[in-house]
Amino acid sequence: MSKRDKSQESELVAAARALDEGLERFEALSEQLQKAPLQSEKHLERASATLKSLADMDDQLRARVTALVAAISQVRDRQQTQAEAVHQKAQELQERTEVFKDLLVRYGNMGQSAAELNVQMQQFAQQRQQAKTAEETAALASTFQALHERMGQVADEAQSLSQAADEKEFGDVARQADSLRQQILSARNKMSLLQKSLGGPGAS
Repeated sequence: MSKRDKSQESELVAAARALDEGLERFEALSEQLQKAPLQSEKHLERASATLKSLADMDDQLRARVTALVAAISQVRDRQQTQAEAVHQKAQELQERTEVFKDLLVRYGNMGQSAAELNVQMQQFAQQRQQAKTAEETAALASTFQALHERMGQVADEAQSLSQAADEKEFGDVARQADSLRQQILSARNKMSLLQKSLGGPGAS
């Protein structure tokens, strides 16, 4: 709690205490007046003085009630301000959570695509090793080209996700997506170099 909050809280407590103490004195003096005898001039003078004191105290009590109401009003305003701030933060949290979920779904889909590419790359490598004739090697050209293009597409998707996550200030997702993009491009480049070194078609 800040010093400002403590100060305002003290004002509320002080106002309530002052009113309570004033009420106790007013009640005590009121009971004294009600029990006071009225059988002599001195009695009448005392009762009159007590009555005047009660009138003065009544004015003081009204002022203290006003002070307490003002303190309560300040507390209510503070509470309302904080409640509005909490509501706005809750809305922001909900919006940010939805954005984060969307980014995670996109990242999960790309992870699945990357896993599928990995399987296809392994299958292509096996087929490439098993190819014994020029005809068999040439038949792999379309497979290589499709795989090469798909890897480029997934890399582009990863770059798009990284940029979107960075714009939304989700740095972890942005870095993970960029790391995935770099891994895909590295694998794509190695596959192209291997295909080219083996003299395979589609390696240009």
